[in-house]
Amino acid sequence: MKKYRIEIKPTAENDLTRRYLQIAEDSPQNALAHYERIMAAIEKLDVLAERCPIAPEDRDVGKGIRNLIVGDCRVLYLVDEDVVEVLHVRHGRMEREL
Repeated sequence: MKKYRIEIKPTAENDLTRRYLQIAEDSPQNALAHYERIMAAIEKLDVLAERCPIAPEDRDVGKGIRNLIVGDCRVLYLVDEDVVEVLHVRHGRMEREL
């Protein structure tokens, strides 16, 4: 089975940090649990990275951006040979644009 290296882009890191801080205002414990749940799902992309569907945002760019659903968030990523590039982590209510 093919293994992929996971690369989290600064844009995705910023998204994760922003969401963590939003949740932490009400509950630091929930913020940590949310962050850990998303990171665990991202780490699982090291195998079968192409299992997720193409994201709606890809209509505009046509690069093969995929969409992993984790609770109320969507992880947007690209598969490039042996690397999974995590581009964004979006809350379900966020705009669907890159």
